[in-house]
Amino acid sequence: MNPNPADMLVFLEVVEARSFTGAADRLGRTKSAVSQTVTRLEDDLGCKLLYRSTRTLSLTEAGTRFHAHCRELRHTYDTALTDTRNAGTEGDGLLTVTAPHALSAPLMLPVITDFTQQFPKVQIRLFSSDTAMNLAEARIDLAVRVGEPKQQGARVSRLGNITESLYASPGYIAQQPPFTGDLSDLAGWDHIANDWQGNPVSYDVPKGERLKVKPRIRCNTLPDVHYLAIAGAGIALLPDIVARDAHQRGTLQAVMPMGAAPVFSVHEFGRHPPGKVKTFIEMLRARLKIAADTRQRY
Repeated sequence: MNPNPADMLVFLEVVEARSFTGAADRLGRTKSAVSQTVTRLEDDLGCKLLYRSTRTLSLTEAGTRFHAHCRELRHTYDTALTDTRNAGTEGDGLLTVTAPHALSAPLMLPVITDFTQQFPKVQIRLFSSDTAMNLAEARIDLAVRVGEPKQQGARVSRLGNITESLYASPGYIAQQPPFTGDLSDLAGWDHIANDWQGNPVSYDVPKGERLKVKPRIRCNTLPDVHYLAIAGAGIALLPDIVARDAHQRGTLQAVMPMGAAPVFSVHEFGRHPPGKVKTFIEMLRARLKIAADTRQRY
């Protein structure tokens, strides 16, 4: 039978302590248990490792050879523990993240920029995808998802909310009948929608109003919806974090605030993610809070 590596480390303690009693004290075991471990090790190897007397212990020729290998085992063991526990905490290595296309430019890219400045030795890989990727198969360290994920076995943390509003260009708004604040006023406007919004598109506001419209223009990516709204092609539902810059420049105007969707981080590191993953999550959370505060000032 091959020896147990744990027994090899016990044998190493006996040699370094030069007694079973000393090794037992170091290991927090009984002298009898330590002695039985060494005996089991000798039985597994089929050779004697120690000369025992009432006062001293000494290594046999086989024990001397084996002792050297036990020291190598302990070094490898200690190195493996240190390297694994420090993974991601030294500010280096690769960090792979994924997020929906809609959040890449307004959320992920600014966070990545700040993160790489803080950790210049970390390499970043970003996958923009509206499809929920398999984190293990794609070797993704961290995913950002809108809406609560259904992924089993993953660590899910809420980052904040993505608020949404209906936006249109000032020029387009000026061409429409006066907006009184009722959702029904928008029934005759040209609507630009993303494919995921369905057909017809249903708008709901917190006070209970609902409006269903058939969009004039449909797109399969949010950046295209954003572009067409700025160009004056109609009104569109956009995340405030996406429309913020155009709103501040005056090329988009918030017509009506809508609801909010929760944003989550997802990883498969359990309760002990690497330091770079924890830091990235906190930076995402801070960025979303800034976006929420900005919307309150609209």
